[in-house]
Amino acid sequence: MSKQFYSVYGPSIKEFLSVKRSLGFKYQTAEYELGKLDKIAFYRDETSIGITKELAGEVCDKHPNESEKSRNNRIQVVRQFAFYLNDTGHASYVPILPHFKSSYTPYIFTKEEVLTFFCICDQIKANNRNPKTGMFYIPVLFRLLYATGIRIGEAMSLSINDVDIERNILKIRDSKNGKERLIPFSESLSEALHDYMKYRNQRPKVKNIDHLFVHPAGGISTSGLAYKWFRKILFRSGISHQGKGTGPRMHDFRHTFAVHSLVSMCEKELDLYYSLPILSTYLGHQSLAATDKYVRLTAEMYPSLIKSVNKICPHVFPDLNKTQCYEAD
Repeated sequence: MSKQFYSVYGPSIKEFLSVKRSLGFKYQTAEYELGKLDKIAFYRDETSIGITKELAGEVCDKHPNESEKSRNNRIQVVRQFAFYLNDTGHASYVPILPHFKSSYTPYIFTKEEVLTFFCICDQIKANNRNPKTGMFYIPVLFRLLYATGIRIGEAMSLSINDVDIERNILKIRDSKNGKERLIPFSESLSEALHDYMKYRNQRPKVKNIDHLFVHPAGGISTSGLAYKWFRKILFRSGISHQGKGTGPRMHDFRHTFAVHSLVSMCEKELDLYYSLPILSTYLGHQSLAATDKYVRLTAEMYPSLIKSVNKICPHVFPDLNKTQCYEAD
């Protein structure tokens, strides 16, 4: 652990992070947030362990221009730490988590939009004079996001050894929840990855680089560069972007994968009670609750499926008059 803590809470923070990470959580952002608590406690000259209401209030106060979601996430970290302190014999005040509801509705691409998007991807030509062009990998990257539902961060962290095009399996190491998982993929994606890797390996400057997605000059590419191409291709595809925080976003390929997968299951009359845990594991969710949000989106977008599916597995789809859609990860 690289971060240093200086207050009386330092040893407890280190122990707390160690416990969480032993359970498979990354807790990188939490470490940063607890560093703020440590700093405030240090300047307050706290001499005993035990979060008071006053200390919690100072740590959890809303920052200027901070979104409700960001504040909610910060308070959640403090709450978890307070619970830990209580469990280890240090009486602590647990701050109340403010009510928060995401106002963002994921953009679900239609199958026609997906086809148009990839068609434009293939038509855009790389500028050979630009050794750092993203078009070197962009067509296969976006296909990978849509065909597997992995997160953009997971995709950009892939190494060439994580892609098994003989068995059509991806190994996700750097996941959001810190857990490795294996993801099978289709033959068509395998062909696209095979063609990319063959072309990639012909570039002399990338032969000694492990990262899967690189530019011709030999550098490791970033999600920021991928997003710039994403916006260009959206525009040329005639898919309207509604502005920052509204979307479509690259992450919406993940939402689209989940919804399209559920639609495919419904059309094949599969029992969703058995299928949902598989999709949940595939997506890397830690609980079925996160995957259930996609069920609600599917029910909202494809109401005609509800009646037929409920004959097979009743009550899987929620009553849309009593529920609301929230963003999944």
